[in-house]
Formats: sequence, structure tokens, C-alpha cells
Amino acid sequence: MTTTVIDLDGVRLTRVLYLDAAIDPEPTGLTPEEVRSVRWADPDWATDGQVRAASCAWVIETDGRRIVVDPSGNIDDLLHEPSSTAAHQEAYAAAFAAAGIPIETVDTVLLSHIESIGLSAVRDGDGWQPYFPNARILLSDAALAHSVAEPEGGDVEAAFAALRGAGLVDGFADGDEVAPGVRAEWTGMHNPGHCAFHVGDGATFVGHLAVTPLHLATGPCPPQHADPDGAWRWLQAAKAGGRILIGPLWPSPGALRWDPANHPSGV
Repeated sequence: MTTTVIDLDGVRLTRVLYLDAAIDPEPTGLTPEEVRSVRWADPDWATDGQVRAASCAWVIETDGRRIVVDPSGNIDDLLHEPSSTAAHQEAYAAAFAAAGIPIETVDTVLLSHIESIGLSAVRDGDGWQPYFPNARILLSDAALAHSVAEPEGGDVEAAFAALRGAGLVDGFADGDEVAPGVRAEWTGMHNPGHCAFHVGDGATFVGHLAVTPLHLATGPCPPQHADPDGAWRWLQAAKAGGRILIGPLWPSPGALRWDPANHPSGV
């Protein structure tokens, strides 16, 4: 497994990888032709018209805190299938331990938005419990309000209702410092509650504004976003800023920096 570690002014970012895979691009809102049109995509980010994606979790370590960002929000059908969920939970716990971050030492799960469950919660018989036993869940006030006004339904709604019912969910506002050196930016462009997270002056977690790094080059993506033009403008500004950009579903190494030659360089 590939581990990415980034140190930025006293903040450490560690990527805990479960799996990398090549998938059909349709779930990302792209076509094989659009994938092939990105000249720098193959082989790191795409393979013959397929996009590469990962199930992983990033951990922010700052001022004694351990914060997991958007853990594995893309394979709910696998993680929460009743007959196999225990095996996936154990394998993920082993991956965290191998990275030197046992799941018991995580104090916060920071989510860019509500769209899936991932490792925010896991099945407990007919109910749900937090996967990280000593962690609180942090979501934007906008995401929490939207989840009440327009519930996701199904397992997603049930899992987050269980977390809220257990008193484990806290909200934050646009611009809040959600941890030392980590600032939230509400975007509302992917869905109404969506946020990005900025780590000091050096890195930005883009959430699902770029589900794949190819979204940094393929233009507005209406299948993915409530505000595709706004998301595209946001990504252009993020690229120009020279920061390390990180996506929760991006394949290894999971992070990049846009360079003046108009293509990404790995981190």
C-alpha cells in the first residue's frame, strides 16, 4: 500500500489507503472520451479511458489532535454490506494501525458534506455506531440544515440520525477554524452543504469539487455539481494558488500541485 505523508508548518497530513482501482468514468460525470482528452491523465490518474480512484482516509495531526477527513466516502455498498462489513472494518483498522494511527486515537471525523456514510459510522446489528470510537463528527451548519430540510433517505439518513441521536455531531460555520491551522470554507457548489478545508497556507482539501484530478482540466461538470460553473471557477482559482490540492477519492499519491506548465505535479 502507498502512504503519502505531507508535513506543513507543524501540521502532518497522512493518507491511509485501503485500495486503488480503475473504474468506469460515468460515476464521476465524465465519458471515456473526456478522460482520454486529458493529456497528463495516463498513467497516474487514468488508464485507457477509465479513471483511477481510491478508497482512503486522510488524517490531519495538529496540536495533539488527530482528525480524519472524509473517510472512505465512495464504497458504501462494500463497506456496509451486512455479510462482509466486519472484514472491511478490520482491514481498515489494520491500515490505520500500520500508518501509526490506531482508530482509537482519532478524536474528530471532519466531513466536507453528507452524501454517503463511509467510515463515519458502521453497522451495529440493525443500527449504527461510530467507527472511530473516541471521535466526534464535524459538519458544516449548512450541511446539517440541508440534511434536515432534504434528508438523504435510506442508510445515509439512518446512520447520521444515529450519530446525531448519540450526541456526537457538531456544526461549524463558514470560515471557522475547525482545528488549529485548519479553516473551513463553505462552497455549496457540489451540494448545498459542501465545504473545502484549508491547512495553513500550504494545502487545500477540495472535497468533491474535484471527484477525480481530471476535473481540474475537463471543465464544468453538470452531472456532479449543483453549481457546475461555480465549481469550475473555484477549481481554477485553487490551481492558480500554488497550494497542494487533495481529493478524498483521488488515487495514489492522492495529492498534487498545479505547475506553470498547466498540468499537475505529484506530491
